[in-house]
Amino acid sequence: MATTPTPPPARKAAKKAVKKAVKKAAKKAAKKAAKKAAKKATPAKPPKSELYEVRRSRIQGRGAFAIKPIRKGQIVDEYWGQRITHEEADRRYDDNEGRHHTFLFVLDENTVLDARYGGNDARFINHSCDPNCETEIERGHIYIKAIKAIAPETELTYDYRFDWQDEYEPDDIRYYACRCGSKKCRGTILRVPVYLRKTAREWLAGNDVKKPKKPVRKRTATQPADPHVRHPHVAERHATRQRR
Repeated sequence: MATTPTPPPARKAAKKAVKKAVKKAAKKAAKKAAKKAAKKATPAKPPKSELYEVRRSRIQGRGAFAIKPIRKGQIVDEYWGQRITHEEADRRYDDNEGRHHTFLFVLDENTVLDARYGGNDARFINHSCDPNCETEIERGHIYIKAIKAIAPETELTYDYRFDWQDEYEPDDIRYYACRCGSKKCRGTILRVPVYLRKTAREWLAGNDVKKPKKPVRKRTATQPADPHVRHPHVAERHATRQRR
Protein backbone atom coordinates (compact mmCIF):
# COMPACT_ATOMS: atom_id res chain seq x y z
CA MET A 1 0.00 0.00 0.00
CA ALA A 2 1.41 3.35 -1.02
CA THR A 3 1.98 5.91 1.71
CA THR A 4 0.92 9.50 1.38
CA PRO A 5 3.93 11.84 1.51
CA THR A 6 3.96 14.29 4.41
CA PRO A 7 3.01 17.77 3.26
CA PRO A 8 5.90 20.29 3.36
CA PRO A 9 4.37 22.41 6.20
CA ALA A 10 3.90 19.31 8.37
CA ARG A 11 7.48 18.18 7.71
CA LYS A 12 8.73 21.63 8.69
CA ALA A 13 6.74 21.60 11.93
CA ALA A 14 7.95 18.09 12.78
CA LYS A 15 11.56 19.07 12.11
CA LYS A 16 11.19 22.14 14.33
CA ALA A 17 9.67 20.06 17.13
CA VAL A 18 12.53 17.54 16.98
CA LYS A 19 15.12 20.34 17.02
CA LYS A 20 13.42 21.92 20.03
CA ALA A 21 13.30 18.58 21.87
CA VAL A 22 17.00 17.92 21.18
CA LYS A 23 17.94 21.41 22.38
CA LYS A 24 15.89 20.97 25.56
CA ALA A 25 17.44 17.57 26.25
CA ALA A 26 20.96 18.95 25.71
CA LYS A 27 20.28 21.86 28.06
CA LYS A 28 18.92 19.50 30.70
CA ALA A 29 21.94 17.21 30.35
CA ALA A 30 24.37 20.14 30.61
CA LYS A 31 22.61 21.42 33.73
CA LYS A 32 22.73 17.96 35.29
CA ALA A 33 26.44 17.60 34.44
CA ALA A 34 27.22 21.03 35.92
CA LYS A 35 25.34 20.17 39.10
CA LYS A 36 27.18 16.87 39.36
CA ALA A 37 30.55 18.59 38.81
CA ALA A 38 29.75 21.23 41.45
CA LYS A 39 28.77 18.54 43.93
CA LYS A 40 31.95 16.61 43.21
CA ALA A 41 34.09 19.74 43.71
CA THR A 42 32.34 20.71 46.95
CA PRO A 43 34.78 20.56 49.88
CA ALA A 44 34.37 18.08 52.71
CA LYS A 45 31.84 19.00 55.40
CA PRO A 46 33.51 21.63 57.62
CA PRO A 47 33.75 21.14 61.38
CA LYS A 48 31.14 22.97 63.46
CA SER A 49 32.49 25.70 65.76
CA GLU A 50 31.94 25.28 69.49
CA LEU A 51 32.24 29.03 70.07
CA TYR A 52 28.98 30.23 68.51
CA GLU A 53 25.59 29.21 67.15
CA VAL A 54 23.23 30.61 64.52
CA ARG A 55 20.04 32.41 65.60
CA ARG A 56 17.69 35.12 64.34
CA SER A 57 19.41 38.51 64.27
CA ARG A 58 18.11 42.05 64.77
CA ILE A 59 20.67 43.20 62.17
CA GLN A 60 19.72 40.97 59.27
CA GLY A 61 18.09 37.56 58.95
CA ARG A 62 20.19 35.01 60.80
CA GLY A 63 23.34 35.82 62.72
CA ALA A 64 26.08 34.13 64.76
CA PHE A 65 26.01 34.45 68.56
CA ALA A 66 28.78 33.55 70.99
CA ILE A 67 27.95 30.67 73.35
CA LYS A 68 31.32 30.75 75.10
CA PRO A 69 33.67 33.58 76.12
CA ILE A 70 35.97 34.47 73.21
CA ARG A 71 39.28 36.18 73.94
CA LYS A 72 40.79 38.98 71.87
CA GLY A 73 42.92 37.59 69.04
CA GLN A 74 41.25 34.18 69.10
CA ILE A 75 40.30 32.51 65.80
CA VAL A 76 36.53 32.22 65.85
CA ASP A 77 36.16 30.18 62.67
CA GLU A 78 37.32 29.72 59.09
CA TYR A 79 35.15 30.82 56.16
CA TRP A 80 34.51 27.66 54.16
CA GLY A 81 33.17 27.25 50.65
CA GLN A 82 33.81 25.82 47.22
CA ARG A 83 36.79 27.43 45.48
CA ILE A 84 35.81 28.76 42.09
CA THR A 85 37.07 31.34 39.60
CA HIS A 86 35.62 34.82 39.29
CA GLU A 87 34.33 33.81 35.86
CA GLU A 88 32.45 30.87 37.39
CA ALA A 89 31.01 33.18 40.05
CA ASP A 90 29.74 35.44 37.26
CA ARG A 91 28.21 32.45 35.50
CA ARG A 92 26.49 31.13 38.63
CA TYR A 93 25.12 34.46 39.75
CA ASP A 94 24.36 36.41 36.59
CA ASP A 95 22.97 39.85 37.55
CA ASN A 96 21.03 39.90 34.29
CA GLU A 97 18.78 37.24 35.77
CA GLY A 98 17.78 39.50 38.66
CA ARG A 99 18.91 39.92 42.25
CA HIS A 100 20.13 36.85 44.05
CA HIS A 101 21.32 35.70 47.45
CA THR A 102 25.04 34.84 47.49
CA PHE A 103 27.70 33.83 49.98
CA LEU A 104 30.67 34.74 47.80
CA PHE A 105 33.91 35.88 49.39
CA VAL A 106 37.01 36.91 47.45
CA LEU A 107 40.11 34.93 48.38
CA ASP A 108 42.46 36.42 45.79
CA GLU A 109 42.49 37.76 42.23
CA ASN A 110 41.91 34.27 40.86
CA THR A 111 39.71 32.60 43.46
CA VAL A 112 36.33 33.13 45.11
CA LEU A 113 34.82 30.99 47.88
CA ASP A 114 31.17 30.12 47.32
CA ALA A 115 29.76 29.15 50.73
CA ARG A 116 26.56 28.00 49.08
CA TYR A 117 28.49 24.80 48.40
CA GLY A 118 30.29 23.26 51.37
CA GLY A 119 29.96 26.44 53.43
CA ASN A 120 29.80 26.55 57.22
CA ASP A 121 28.00 28.78 59.74
CA ALA A 122 30.62 31.52 59.28
CA ARG A 123 28.58 32.67 56.27
CA PHE A 124 25.90 33.91 58.68
CA ILE A 125 28.15 36.37 60.52
CA ASN A 126 26.59 39.79 59.92
CA HIS A 127 28.12 43.16 59.12
CA SER A 128 28.73 45.96 61.62
CA CYS A 129 30.49 49.32 61.34
CA ASP A 130 31.76 48.73 64.90
CA PRO A 131 32.63 45.01 64.72
CA ASN A 132 34.05 42.65 67.30
CA CYS A 133 35.76 40.47 64.68
CA GLU A 134 37.77 40.91 61.50
CA THR A 135 38.56 38.72 58.50
CA GLU A 136 42.11 37.76 57.67
CA ILE A 137 43.59 35.82 54.78
CA GLU A 138 46.51 33.57 55.55
CA ARG A 139 48.05 30.92 53.30
CA GLY A 140 44.97 30.49 51.14
CA HIS A 141 42.42 30.47 53.96
CA ILE A 142 39.98 33.08 55.25
CA TYR A 143 39.76 33.31 59.03
CA ILE A 144 37.42 35.25 61.32
CA LYS A 145 39.35 36.56 64.32
CA ALA A 146 38.11 38.36 67.44
CA ILE A 147 39.49 41.91 67.77
CA LYS A 148 38.12 42.31 71.30
CA ALA A 149 36.92 40.10 74.13
CA ILE A 150 33.43 38.77 73.35
CA ALA A 151 30.99 37.66 76.05
CA PRO A 152 28.44 34.85 75.56
CA GLU A 153 25.13 35.91 73.93
CA THR A 154 26.92 38.67 71.95
CA GLU A 155 26.37 38.67 68.18
CA LEU A 156 29.57 38.21 66.18
CA THR A 157 30.15 40.80 63.45
CA TYR A 158 32.83 42.06 61.09
CA ASP A 159 32.98 44.93 58.61
CA TYR A 160 32.03 43.69 55.14
CA ARG A 161 33.66 46.73 53.50
CA PHE A 162 32.09 46.23 50.06
CA ASP A 163 34.27 47.88 47.42
CA TRP A 164 33.18 51.27 46.13
CA GLN A 165 32.50 51.55 42.40
CA ASP A 166 32.99 54.95 40.73
CA GLU A 167 29.69 54.65 38.87
CA TYR A 168 27.65 54.43 42.09
CA GLU A 169 24.81 56.92 42.50
CA PRO A 170 22.48 57.87 45.41
CA ASP A 171 20.29 54.80 44.89
CA ASP A 172 23.31 52.51 45.27
CA ILE A 173 24.28 54.09 48.59
CA ARG A 174 20.73 53.67 49.87
CA TYR A 175 20.54 50.15 48.44
CA TYR A 176 23.48 49.16 50.64
CA ALA A 177 22.25 51.00 53.72
CA CYS A 178 23.60 49.59 56.98
CA ARG A 179 21.34 48.54 59.84
CA CYS A 180 23.96 47.50 62.38
CA GLY A 181 22.64 50.05 64.89
CA SER A 182 26.07 50.88 66.36
CA LYS A 183 26.99 54.41 67.45
CA LYS A 184 29.79 54.33 64.85
CA CYS A 185 27.48 53.29 62.00
CA ARG A 186 28.55 55.01 58.76
CA GLY A 187 25.15 54.38 57.21
CA THR A 188 26.27 52.04 54.46
CA ILE A 189 28.06 48.72 54.08
CA LEU A 190 30.11 50.22 51.24
CA ARG A 191 33.63 51.57 51.78
CA VAL A 192 32.97 55.15 50.75
CA PRO A 193 36.06 57.16 49.66
CA VAL A 194 37.02 60.02 51.98
CA TYR A 195 36.19 62.70 49.40
CA LEU A 196 32.64 61.31 49.07
CA ARG A 197 31.72 60.72 52.71
CA LYS A 198 29.94 64.03 53.16
CA THR A 199 28.06 63.46 49.89
CA ALA A 200 27.17 59.91 50.96
CA ARG A 201 25.60 61.25 54.17
CA GLU A 202 23.47 63.59 52.08
CA TRP A 203 22.42 60.76 49.78
CA LEU A 204 21.50 58.56 52.74
CA ALA A 205 19.36 61.41 54.06
CA GLY A 206 17.50 61.49 50.76
CA ASN A 207 19.22 64.55 49.31
CA ASP A 208 20.50 63.72 45.82
CA VAL A 209 23.24 66.34 45.76
CA LYS A 210 25.73 66.36 42.89
CA LYS A 211 28.68 64.01 43.18
CA PRO A 212 32.01 65.88 43.47
CA LYS A 213 34.80 65.13 41.04
CA LYS A 214 37.25 62.43 42.01
CA PRO A 215 40.54 64.03 43.08
CA VAL A 216 43.62 63.18 41.02
CA ARG A 217 46.39 61.69 43.10
CA LYS A 218 50.03 61.09 42.31
CA ARG A 219 51.08 57.50 41.91
CA THR A 220 53.12 55.97 44.70
CA ALA A 221 55.44 52.98 44.70
CA THR A 222 53.59 49.70 45.02
CA GLN A 223 53.82 48.23 48.50
CA PRO A 224 54.94 44.59 48.87
CA ALA A 225 52.14 42.08 49.29
CA ASP A 226 51.24 41.26 52.88
CA PRO A 227 50.48 37.52 53.34
CA HIS A 228 48.25 38.40 56.31
CA VAL A 229 46.35 41.21 54.61
CA ARG A 230 42.64 41.54 55.36
CA HIS A 231 40.37 41.29 52.36
CA PRO A 232 36.88 42.69 51.78
CA HIS A 233 33.89 40.72 50.63
CA VAL A 234 33.39 40.23 46.93
CA ALA A 235 32.53 43.28 44.80
CA GLU A 236 29.02 44.77 44.60
CA ARG A 237 27.92 42.85 41.54
CA HIS A 238 28.17 39.64 43.53
CA ALA A 239 26.33 41.04 46.53
CA THR A 240 22.63 41.59 47.11
CA ARG A 241 20.15 43.14 49.44
CA GLN A 242 19.38 39.69 50.89
CA ARG A 243 22.89 38.87 52.04
CA ARG A 244 22.21 36.82 55.16
